[in-house]
Amino acid sequence: GEVRYACADVTDLAQVRAAVDAAAEAWGVPLTSVLHLAGTLVERPVGELDPATWRRALRAKADGAWTLHRLTEHHPVDSFLTFSSVNGWFGGALNAAYAAANAYLDALALHRRRLGLPAQSLAWSMWRDRGMSRGYGLIALTEARGYRLLDTTAALRSLDLARTLDEPHLLIGADRTAPWVRSHVDAPARPVRRLAARVGLADGTDLGALCRAAEEAARAAGLTGERVLRSAGATESRGRADAGEEARRLESRLAEVWCEVLGRDRVGRDENFFDLGGNSLLLVTAQSAVNRAFGSDLSVVDLFAHPTVRDLARHLAARTGPTTGAQPAQAPDDREPAPASPGPHPAPKADAPAPSGLDRAKEQAQRQRAARARRAARQERGRGHA
Repeated sequence: GEVRYACADVTDLAQVRAAVDAAAEAWGVPLTSVLHLAGTLVERPVGELDPATWRRALRAKADGAWTLHRLTEHHPVDSFLTFSSVNGWFGGALNAAYAAANAYLDALALHRRRLGLPAQSLAWSMWRDRGMSRGYGLIALTEARGYRLLDTTAALRSLDLARTLDEPHLLIGADRTAPWVRSHVDAPARPVRRLAARVGLADGTDLGALCRAAEEAARAAGLTGERVLRSAGATESRGRADAGEEARRLESRLAEVWCEVLGRDRVGRDENFFDLGGNSLLLVTAQSAVNRAFGSDLSVVDLFAHPTVRDLARHLAARTGPTTGAQPAQAPDDREPAPASPGPHPAPKADAPAPSGLDRAKEQAQRQRAARARRAARQERGRGHA
């Protein structure tokens, strides 16, 4: 494609229209998409913002967006995309004017949708060393606040994904586990997983073009909802694929237990137990329910430290450690005579399926109970000899 530069005041409708008309004439195609990235960062306490400073902060981002809206209000375009900021939703110290300008973009997207016009406002956290963030000195404070620093690759992938979603306003890069972010969210946040692709990419592959082509193919096939794309040659080993299937089974069963405890119809794998209405009493109930379901011996602390289905499933699987198809060797119980000739365990059959994460969790729980029984027996014998 070609890039054409034109110098114009984005708040001046006549100048913007002249630039668009010149490009349309040069390329022989009409305007089809708008991408508004302009903005001015003014960092100052709100009490020190005079009218001139407010105008400077709002001019490029808010006034410019309104100019583009007027330009396209009666001129059909396929997309109208504005780059906003998480500050428009969460606010920000010393950033009142900048936050107001971004909140305007978010509101304009909703306004255009109500008019039946295309619009999407993407509220970003921060791109690493790009645009306004270049040379920014408070990166650590920004990340501690719950705003992730996105490198260019991650940001562009997020952009590709966001463009597949029919939402007028999206927050990108906000860490839903951070206390500051969670305190401003009314409902449990769910990560977006509308389109998943697992492919082997050659150097120079355009991921955006790949996603768009997949989206068009899915639409042509009449597919809706979640879609999983697979490359012609699987890049994962069979063992990793099996492990992934086991993890999904473990997560699915844990989610069922949580639904029973919390009285919910559905629980996402990354939703926090306490965000879903859990409390200390329900945590004890969940502990008992999980241990019953898996034959495990998790403590309340384990559940508190791993408050999502994904984290708890990983913790449960990690406690079992790697295993083969053979049964683990059991130490003899001190209360029972050892077998006369223990002998080696038989080798597993070649076609025996590998134990799942659930099976390994149960095996680990059995070993833990046997170890506690042996310790108790030794302590009892020690008291008898005292």
